[in-house]
Amino acid sequence: MRQVVLGAGPVGVALGDLLRAEGGEAEVVSIIGNPDYDMPGTTPPAVDGTDVAELRRVCEGADVIYLLLNAHYVDWYELFPPRLEAAIEVARSVGAMLVYHDNVYPYGPTTGELTETTPCRATTRKGQLRARMARSVLDAVKAGGLLAVIGRSADLYGPGALNSSFNSTLGARHFPPLLSGRPVSVVGDIDAPHTYAYVDDVVRGLLTIGRADGVSGEVFHLPAAPTLSHRELLTIAFELAGHRPRIRGSKISGYVVRVVGRFQADVGEVAELLYQFERPLVVSHRKFEQAFGATPTPHRDALAATLDWYRAN
Repeated sequence: MRQVVLGAGPVGVALGDLLRAEGGEAEVVSIIGNPDYDMPGTTPPAVDGTDVAELRRVCEGADVIYLLLNAHYVDWYELFPPRLEAAIEVARSVGAMLVYHDNVYPYGPTTGELTETTPCRATTRKGQLRARMARSVLDAVKAGGLLAVIGRSADLYGPGALNSSFNSTLGARHFPPLLSGRPVSVVGDIDAPHTYAYVDDVVRGLLTIGRADGVSGEVFHLPAAPTLSHRELLTIAFELAGHRPRIRGSKISGYVVRVVGRFQADVGEVAELLYQFERPLVVSHRKFEQAFGATPTPHRDALAATLDWYRAN
């Protein structure tokens, strides 16, 4: 089986490593055109993700194509849609299953846990963009000629997931300071439950749905360890680092971010997502578990591996 991974961020590189470790044929390529969005410390081969002919050459003979898009928030609108469109066209033309990695932004502010049947009612620009992209994948399946499945994950953390460019809000702002015993800050409600998914669990989830039969046109939430609050999760990380927890939370900081966001585009892109940190955000992977089973990595083990990566890098 030949598998091609389009996107060389932390998830893409880890996915390629796992596929090769299993003895499969796997090629990981960067498609954004900016090495800042590749896994730190790697130099993957790069192709133009908008060039259908070049992408088809890379994907010729593929059984499965994984599409993993990474970019800074302000670049999403320009970079993501044409790469998704090209990947759909190429997957259709070479007869490969397209596995599209999505997040939970399309749902928008909600109450209760998120499931795959939660209506997509995003009120943010990024959420609406993600919702349109997911619809385009599912519409292409309905139109015929394309096999595709969507794997949605909660916010990521783990090796290489430094910041929002890698779909992570738990990264470089938190782990390096706590490793040295310095305080870390959380915007919003520090005690609100918030689902976080470990990179390796997301990789295994994508691999599972990419190999499954009868899943084309489906959306699956990828497995994650039980939901904790930011305070609980970071307390574990401080303990593993050998330091007393020093965690600061501020609901007022959200107001400051919103004000600054009116004048700075990059901050504004963050400000529109603050609802995720000011109220509970609980993502259910029950559908995945019922279909395939699920044994996500315990947070303590995942955080230990994450801290090891930050120590080494």
